[in-house]
Amino acid sequence: MKLLFGSINMFLEGIYWLIFPLLYGYLAYKGYLESIRAKGEDLEKGVLFHAASLGEVAAIRPLVLSLSGRYPAIKIGITTTTLGGLQQAIGITPRVKAWLAVLDLPHLRRKQLAKLNPGLICIVETEIWPNLLAWAAQNKVPVLFLNARMSARSLEHYKMIKLMFGYLESPIRAVLAQSETDAQRFTQIFKCPVHMAGNLKYCLQLPDYKPLELRAEWGYEQNDRIICFGSSRPGEEAMILSLWPKLKARFKHSKLIIAIRHPKRLPELVKLLSETPHQLYSQARINPETADVLIIDVLGVLDKAYALCDIAIVGGSFFDFGGHNPLEPAYYSKPVIMGQYHQSCRESVQKLVASEGLIISNPDSLLRDLTELLDDPDQRIHRGNKARQVLQDNSRALQVHQEAVVSAMRLGV
Repeated sequence: MKLLFGSINMFLEGIYWLIFPLLYGYLAYKGYLESIRAKGEDLEKGVLFHAASLGEVAAIRPLVLSLSGRYPAIKIGITTTTLGGLQQAIGITPRVKAWLAVLDLPHLRRKQLAKLNPGLICIVETEIWPNLLAWAAQNKVPVLFLNARMSARSLEHYKMIKLMFGYLESPIRAVLAQSETDAQRFTQIFKCPVHMAGNLKYCLQLPDYKPLELRAEWGYEQNDRIICFGSSRPGEEAMILSLWPKLKARFKHSKLIIAIRHPKRLPELVKLLSETPHQLYSQARINPETADVLIIDVLGVLDKAYALCDIAIVGGSFFDFGGHNPLEPAYYSKPVIMGQYHQSCRESVQKLVASEGLIISNPDSLLRDLTELLDDPDQRIHRGNKARQVLQDNSRALQVHQEAVVSAMRLGV
């Protein structure tokens, strides 16, 4: 197996250098040159987290903050696969450094990990990279899989290279799986201890706001009924705006906030709103009296919109975009509405639906669902409290993960 693994790496390295000029140009165009530059700073045998993108970084944020606060002498670093994940990681705390992970090639892994010099590597969710594991084995650095998940499809793919994982799994101390199903799947690939530890994404640590103060800051009145459409995607803005005249006619104090998922789509949305009075958040002063529709065109304020609203609609779910995280509005005890496309967050949606904290809607039923909630303040409160309860019921995952990391740091190899 060692010979086979080495042969595969030699082949991949050869391809890399053969196409290097084209690859360099492509990565430069995409803004990913750091994936071949192997940047990093010495963590002095501290903890390195590797997370792919925004979702994985958001999931480990409470764990990273807790560890950095309780163990300030231990250096913590994060590598990510995507630029979005990198920006999210950089913003967690100034005490934690972050870099773009290199491509999983031997010479690049060796170069970056030697610079980072971790004493423990924590791999988040589904990131199984052979050369990262190989480096950890060669350098006797323990590895933990945190918040680990594995789909049925991934399991079938991994089974085909199970022998290779058997060769590479020596540094893995444990797998902390999100669910019993995930744990069972990991046991079919690795021989190391696998535990059901819960899902870190439920352990949100968002700023706590005073909704009435936020409303005053944003220019809203206490009796305004505010709908926040978060992380909207193409087609969804037109959908909610087509319903808006009917909602406004029935509920004269209703207001609408739209937070587009990608601010670069702002010109498209402004064109769509050409005949609807609206205002951009980036404008100097929000004035809901003259514009019932507010467009959040900057990053980093959606949590405030969720905190002050009465009803949260989570986008990317009414058309086939996979859905976005419904747990942020749930954190602020808001009733949540989502569409039928939520495969990227299926588990959390199922838990919220089962608790009556979330309503699954569609373009044809959205007007009815919004009307029922706007008509019934007791139902809004009930569903919002049930949504928050889901997070509280699943909050133990943070403690379990933290204990595992601290134990691995102390034991070493």
